[in-house]
Order: sequence, then C-alpha cells, then structure tokens
Amino acid sequence: MGLSGGELGVNELCGLVGKIEKLAKNAAENDSDKKGAIALLERIGKELKNKSVLAKAQEKEKAGKRLKRLEKHECQGLASTANRVLGEIVKRFKNEERVAQGVAKFKETKGAKPVEDMVKVKVTEHPKVEREQEKAAVAAAAALVAKGDPFTNARQVVKKALLEGLKLACEETGKDVELAEKVATELEEELSQKYNTESKVSKEYKLKYRSLSFNLKDKNNPDLRSRVLLGEVDCKDLVTWSPQQLASDKRKEDNATIKKNMLLNAQARKPTVSSTDQFKCGKCGQRKCTYYQMQTRSADEPMTTFVTCTVCNNRWKFS
Repeated sequence: MGLSGGELGVNELCGLVGKIEKLAKNAAENDSDKKGAIALLERIGKELKNKSVLAKAQEKEKAGKRLKRLEKHECQGLASTANRVLGEIVKRFKNEERVAQGVAKFKETKGAKPVEDMVKVKVTEHPKVEREQEKAAVAAAAALVAKGDPFTNARQVVKKALLEGLKLACEETGKDVELAEKVATELEEELSQKYNTESKVSKEYKLKYRSLSFNLKDKNNPDLRSRVLLGEVDCKDLVTWSPQQLASDKRKEDNATIKKNMLLNAQARKPTVSSTDQFKCGKCGQRKCTYYQMQTRSADEPMTTFVTCTVCNNRWKFS
C-alpha cells in the first residue's frame, strides 16, 4: 500500500520491482513489454522519496540489488533508463542528507534553543523568528549541495571527457547517445574503483583517465572507441591497458618505425671490431686478439685502441 502524497511503500515497491523483472524478460524482443518496464521504472523514480523504504525493501526482497541488475540489461533503452533513474534516486537521497546536515549545523552555529524554549517561543513570543531561521538554514544547506564536494566534481569531469570520445563512436556506428552515457558511467566507475581511495582522487587515476580520453578522441583510433562502445572490450580490462595497447594502428606503426630507426642508428655508431695478431697478450702470451678504435678525447688527440685476447679474454687499451 502506498504512502500519502504519492510516495511508495515497501510492499508496493517490491511489487513494482517484480512486475518490471517479468516485463524485462522479453523487453529486447517485445516493444510493449519494454515500454511497460520503462514506465514502471519512471514511476519508481518519481514516487520513491523515502530512503528507509528502499532500505526495508532491500532487506525484505533485495529490491535495490534487483533494480541495479537492470543497468546491464541487453535492451539498451531499459538499461539506460534504469541507470538514469537509480542515479536520480541516489542523488535525491544524498541531497536530502546534506540539507538535513546543513540545517543542523546552521542551528548549532546560531545557538538554537532547547526544545522546551522553542515551544514557549512559538506560543508566547515570536513564531515568525523560528520560520525565518529555518528558511535561512535550508538556503545555506542548499548552497552546500549546489557546490558539491571536490571528489564528486572531479569524477564528473572525467566522465564528461570519456563521454566525448564515446559520442564520436556513436556518430561512426549509428548507435544511440544513451549507450555512450551508460558506457562512460561504467568506465569511470571501474577507473575510480581501480585507482582511487574512498574519497580522494589519486595521481594514477588522473594519468590513466588522460590516456584513455586521448586515445578515445584520437581521430586515427576509431576501432578502439567503437569496440569500447559496443562492449567488445570490457571496461574492467580497459582501465588496466598500457598506452601501447590503447594506441591506434597508425601510432603503433609510427612507434615501431621510430624504434627501428633508433636501433639502426645505435648499430651504426657501434665501432667495427677486427681480428689481428699484431698484439701480444700480457697475460697468456698469445697473439689471437680482436680490437677496435674510438675517439675518447678531443679530435686533435690520437684515437684509443681497445684490445681483447680471444684466448683468455684479457682486455687492455692504449693510445
């Protein structure tokens, strides 16, 4: 039975979750079932206003966990709606908590009176003062909510940057932007779980997000962003990929060419080793040696000769 004012009760919420799950079974093939499930999700989003109701429904029939599973449903429209609705519910509850905390803090700093004194004020003195104080407290708390905390704001910036790259994939593949939003949310969550602490953005998180963002936006890397968008690459694996794995085919070819040229240049600078019997080893007395020459001092000085005995591996040099 629902609560007053259009709010859902525990039993009603559990019942709606059960109906959604039944409709979701055929949502990918049956458009009517898909629309029905989405409509019920939207209703939960509008009428679930009490956090304790969700907590009790979770304890009773795992309602929250069952709703969370819908975010990975094969039907993109249903999955994206579940993701959005659950996000709105969580945000609503967090905002309500912050407002409540702000009101309490404001009253504390203003030296709020004991309950007995407040009752007397309402009856015998100035009830308007109390209302004005309450309004000021709510306004102050609302300002705190609007500002947000740095950790959440930083994650939103990262999600937005990842979404920009995935939107390019939507244009290239013809997929709906809702899918890009879903994947961007999942990718940022995996990124945060892998590299962040509970409430602090780490250096590794920033470095990895920049690498991901750069490669997803790279005009020469459409294959990567389309594979990520279409789920061919798991987000959990993607956040562990090295820059070499993320790079486009063109960049991999360029890197291989650079590496090859560096190797050739290094080999070209390596001195030529020759065999000779002109030098006698001071250790074993044999004349089986190899040698090479290098300019180790200024150009007007003679070159240094490095000699190695091939019999006992004795080494010496002279100029």
